[in-house]
Amino acid sequence: MYDGEQGENLERVSVRIARSVTAFCQEHKTFHADDLRRHVIRETGVTAPGSPDRVLRDLRQKHVLDYRVISRSESLYEVLRVPPKGDDNGSAKVSS
Repeated sequence: MYDGEQGENLERVSVRIARSVTAFCQEHKTFHADDLRRHVIRETGVTAPGSPDRVLRDLRQKHVLDYRVISRSESLYEVLRVPPKGDDNGSAKVSS
């Protein structure tokens, strides 16, 4: 879909967001989606509001981590499984 420099930049950003999402999940066993978004913005500078959510779902689909939605109305999540700190699985390629 994306070629050359734009595609490479998108890949780099996705990997940074994936690492940030994984690190957040290692530290927070329950969280609100807004807290995750704020963390990713602070850590990566990426301000696209849906990006952390999309990457979280993608990491789950790739079995890097797992979570469940405790409350949809509150956007409250519980982390069920996450790679241990130091494991580089959090940088697994994310679908663009």
